[in-house]
Amino acid sequence: MKKILILSSNKTGHGHKSIGEALYEQLSPHTEVEVIEAFQLFGRVGVKASGMYGPITRLGPDFWRLLWDMSLSKPDTVIQTLSSLLHDRLMHRLKADPPSLIVSIHAGFNAPVIDVLREHKIEIPFITLLADLVDIHPLWIDKRADWIMCPSEESYSAALMLGAQSSQLKLCGFPTRARFTEAAKFSERKPYTGGRPLECLLMSGGEGSGNLLKLSRLLLKNFDCRVTVICGRNKRLNNSLTEKLSEYGGRARILGFCDNVQDYMLASDAAFMRGSPNSMMEAIICNTPLVVTGSLSGQEERNPEFILMKGLGVVCRESARLLPLMQGLLENNAEGLNRIAEKQKAYRNFNIAKENADFMLDKALDEPPKISGFELKHPIMYQAAALYRKIEEKL
Repeated sequence: MKKILILSSNKTGHGHKSIGEALYEQLSPHTEVEVIEAFQLFGRVGVKASGMYGPITRLGPDFWRLLWDMSLSKPDTVIQTLSSLLHDRLMHRLKADPPSLIVSIHAGFNAPVIDVLREHKIEIPFITLLADLVDIHPLWIDKRADWIMCPSEESYSAALMLGAQSSQLKLCGFPTRARFTEAAKFSERKPYTGGRPLECLLMSGGEGSGNLLKLSRLLLKNFDCRVTVICGRNKRLNNSLTEKLSEYGGRARILGFCDNVQDYMLASDAAFMRGSPNSMMEAIICNTPLVVTGSLSGQEERNPEFILMKGLGVVCRESARLLPLMQGLLENNAEGLNRIAEKQKAYRNFNIAKENADFMLDKALDEPPKISGFELKHPIMYQAAALYRKIEEKL
């Protein structure tokens, strides 16, 4: 039986986990599939480092930008270090339960895993599924990958510019979890034309970030609306908003982390959120017009412009622009808001996750390979061996 191993991450934003779930839902009825927290393969260092993503991006976005820029300037050093940490744990894993296909949905796993596969001449097909729409980190692209799946034309072009071959690229769309696609299939959005409160959904992402208080107050003070705020895992933000928006009574509803976000999206006339590709694509599937309020430096930087260019939403990076922007969208019986909804209807595709899964099933080996014994390598010795191989190649 085919076995598919998906390398994901639960702590570096919620998007990787969501993609892993979307793929698992489509693959599991047809084959044996496992989605693992692959940072565990790097040991305690990897687990702790991945756990810092949320606090850094929430509390120190400038520091995150610095880390992003540093990794851009020294990708080879990053890869060599990661490979050395990964080697022994990955080989133990592959020997004990070899898969017939490996799928990576995080940039940090690609080259290190392929390094180990090549070193031991293990012929397991390797697929990278990009989790970003526009700005692609060089670690996403490895010419040795069998296929690189690109969720947008922009990411496809970026992959080519970073050295990928067109023969290894596949334009695939962005996979969305079944609870969003299935709920959206049976929900028909009626155009908003006024006559009732505008239902506004504000989201801060899984880590709970963003200037939600200011945006909520601007909406509640200036429009006939109701506001639902999903704070994610940020309990401090939840408590703060509950207290400071209590003056608006039932017009303001504050929630923590939710497993049924699709229900709130489908019940909303507009969604206000950061430029996270996962959240934006889920809103588009639910046909909820988007107001993108900013983006994380690095991988999300140009996502707002992506949404704007395709007519799938509008961009409001500064809270001072929110009032005129919303007034414009609501003019003439909310003509602007309804135009966005029509663009989203034409753009969305409920079958992307299934199409991705079908492609992966087709590329998986019918039988997992047999993997023989291997020599354990201390990380320092592994790095020394890798450096020696590079010198030998140049000579």
